[in-house]
Amino acid sequence: MDIYGHPRDLVREAVRTFGTDAVVDSSVRLLEGAADVAELPVPLTYFGGAHAAAELRRGSLRERQQDHWPRIWGARALRYAWVDHAEAAVMTGLRDPAWRVQEMSAKVVALRELGSAADQLGPLVGSEVPRVRVAACRALGVVGEFEHAKLLLGLTDDDSVAVQIAAEAALRRLRLRLDRDF
Repeated sequence: MDIYGHPRDLVREAVRTFGTDAVVDSSVRLLEGAADVAELPVPLTYFGGAHAAAELRRGSLRERQQDHWPRIWGARALRYAWVDHAEAAVMTGLRDPAWRVQEMSAKVVALRELGSAADQLGPLVGSEVPRVRVAACRALGVVGEFEHAKLLLGLTDDDSVAVQIAAEAALRRLRLRLDRDF
């Protein structure tokens, strides 16, 4: 395994080596905050690459307040390996206290078109972190309904230009997808 490889390649190799179910199950456990990453069926380096190897060498992630990284890596792996039962863990990730976990979970929602997440994205459009707001906008463009347009309209004059662009793109997508104007 090339721990410096792209996350997509690391996850693909993990799937070839351990199987999709083991990779997704490990991803779910990471995203849900698995306490002991050493007990996972797939080693953490398949999820976090060189960064994971370095973090593990430094000792306990929890003691160093770096325990959000495995949750991020677990969510990110679900972009490249998927089984439907992982959806509940993604919903958990949307409520995670770490903004990076929220952002990555919203990206998974958009990619996997997880309609059940639409209402959970609402609080994320109000995040103080622009990257979370952008990811939430993009996801709402994919899975949102008419009632979510108001949230997006409120972001078209956001302080962040990236958020404005994401909100406007999401609104266009909603208009096309729902065949409605707002």
